[in-house]
Amino acid sequence: MQLQIPEVHLVAHPDRMIIVEKGLSAGVARSAAREAVRQARRRMPKMSGSTARRLQPLYGKGYFGIMWDSPVVWYQDHGTTPYTMRSLAGKTIPMWIDDPTGMERAGNPRAQTRVTESGKVQILIFRRAAKIGQRIKKYKRDPKTGLKTLVSDKPASYPGAPGRISRREAGRPWTTAGRTPGAIKKGNVGVRWRHPGLEPRSFLNTSMTLAAQKVGMVALRVYTADKGWRAYIRIHGEEFR
Repeated sequence: MQLQIPEVHLVAHPDRMIIVEKGLSAGVARSAAREAVRQARRRMPKMSGSTARRLQPLYGKGYFGIMWDSPVVWYQDHGTTPYTMRSLAGKTIPMWIDDPTGMERAGNPRAQTRVTESGKVQILIFRRAAKIGQRIKKYKRDPKTGLKTLVSDKPASYPGAPGRISRREAGRPWTTAGRTPGAIKKGNVGVRWRHPGLEPRSFLNTSMTLAAQKVGMVALRVYTADKGWRAYIRIHGEEFR
């Protein structure tokens, strides 16, 4: 079964994915669009599920697709590259972390908790990122002379500060073959406040492909676009009416 259709990216920041098929009736297009949305909601990553619920079917005579209102959907679908989160410098950041054993909750009984759409129990914690270049200096006072002596001088936890292992091998049974669980992973960048990036999921394309197959279509390509998609597709020689 074909699970991916070649994609044509018409814009840099799309908010919809569309398949154009000359002769496709509005009724069949509606069924295909609704099936595509159903598949995408089931396949995409979810915390509260609110972003998934806001996916909308797009259809008409000669076309069908999926629309989304948050760029997060596109990032989850196509992934992002790793980057250092320098914009967080000097800020206090709320973070939801997994707490499957309840250890974090035991230490912070007043902290806010939640259960994600996938069933994970998480607790809300706060971390402060230091300003760029900030350092932590510790001094020791001589009891006889009263003079202070510098005993420690190291980078604070600012975005990009050295000394943080950002990538380790997963624990068993998900460890890479031949590697030790928890070992420093190849390609480690060794800096703090480093976002590892997102792996591409391609749930939009897969959902569109499955929807097309369900209504008996053999689609040659799928377009990613924005609200000006009709003009873009005409330029590419497609007809949707």
